[in-house]
Amino acid sequence: MTKIIHSRSLIAGLSFVSLLLMLGCASAPQGGTGEQPNSSSSGSLLPWQSSGVKIGYIRSDVIQEKYPEYRDADVALKNENRKWLEEVDELEENIRKIESELDDLALILSDERKAELAEEVTNSRKELQKFRQKTWYDEKSEYVKRRKELMEPIDARVNDAIWRVCDQKSLDIVFDTVAGNVVYVKPGFDITEDVLEELQH
Repeated sequence: MTKIIHSRSLIAGLSFVSLLLMLGCASAPQGGTGEQPNSSSSGSLLPWQSSGVKIGYIRSDVIQEKYPEYRDADVALKNENRKWLEEVDELEENIRKIESELDDLALILSDERKAELAEEVTNSRKELQKFRQKTWYDEKSEYVKRRKELMEPIDARVNDAIWRVCDQKSLDIVFDTVAGNVVYVKPGFDITEDVLEELQH
């Protein structure tokens, strides 16, 4: 789950709901009494009762905020990130020391020693850049890999909980209002095989 809003997905999801409303598949609560839809006690899931389809939504930001395992994983990731930052500080400090030696002793250093120190600076900067790249800036970076290791098991448990709630409440479709994604669709709504079969005609 993510806190980044994907506007295209959100627009597509809302457009789908609007289409259901226009087709009469989904409607606001009946009776015209102005009553609001019932929300769950946690406030994270709100089913929209309809004549044919029950639609709900979750707020993934609320789940991430209130579910302790997400907070624990976030703390663990920040602690590891702090260690990586400390390594960066050490590498940068080493570069500063070499550059300081070059500047302070420039008049008495031999050309050979100057060349050696200059090469050390160059190699140290390359090492620093390589460390940053593999730690943060690559799509397979240590940060991305570690975050995946920490978050995927929790995401799986949350998804299982979503499916169980959907089964209990007989919901057909559930959106995430933060990410704008469909997080649950009743299996019976899957027409993939029907489309593939139709393509054979």
